[in-house]
Amino acid sequence: MKHIKLVALGTMTFLSLVGFGSQVSADEIEHIVSTTDTLSAISLKYFDSVEFVDQIAADNEIENPDLIFDGEKLLINTDKKTTNETKVTTETKTATTEETTASEHSGTTLTMEATAYSAEEGGTLTATGQNLLENPMAIAVDPSVIPLGTRLYVEGYGEAVAVDTGGAIKGNIIDVHFPTIAQCIQWGRRSVQVTILD
Repeated sequence: MKHIKLVALGTMTFLSLVGFGSQVSADEIEHIVSTTDTLSAISLKYFDSVEFVDQIAADNEIENPDLIFDGEKLLINTDKKTTNETKVTTETKTATTEETTASEHSGTTLTMEATAYSAEEGGTLTATGQNLLENPMAIAVDPSVIPLGTRLYVEGYGEAVAVDTGGAIKGNIIDVHFPTIAQCIQWGRRSVQVTILD
C-alpha cells in the first residue's frame, strides 16, 4: 500500500510540475484568424481595447496591420494588457505607426468626424453591393463629399473603400464598419485624418 501511495504521490508531483510549466506561457494565446477577423476585432477580444493592434502586428511580424489571412496563426501576448508601461509604449507606437502609414499614402487629407456601424445591427450589403460578412472593411460616406468607390486611409482604422451611405452621414463625417457592435462602442465618435488614396 505504501508503494502505491508513493507512486501516486510521485505522479501528482510530476503533474503539478507539468501544470506549472505550462503556466509559464499561459499569457500567450494562439489565435486562428477567421474570415471576418480584423486586428481591431482581435485586439478588442483579448485586450478590451483596439489600442493593441500595432502590438499584435509587431509580435507576429505583420507588415500591414490591415491585411491578415483566413487560417493564419497569431500569437497574442495578453500579459501586456496588465502592464501600464507597455500600454503607454504601445499607444505611442500606434500613433507613430499611423503617422508613418498615413504619410506613405499620397493624396488629399481631410479632418473628419468618424462614427461606427456594424452589420450586426441589420443589413449585410452596402450601397454598392459589398457583402460585409465577407469583407468587413467598409466606409460609409456622403457621396457629395467623397465619391463612392474612393479608396481611403482612415487614421486608427486602416485602408478601405467608400462603399456605403447613410441617412446621418452628411457633410464632413464618415461611418466605419466593424464586425461587432462591441467594436463600434469601443470606437465611439472621434475626429480622424482621412487620406484620399485615389
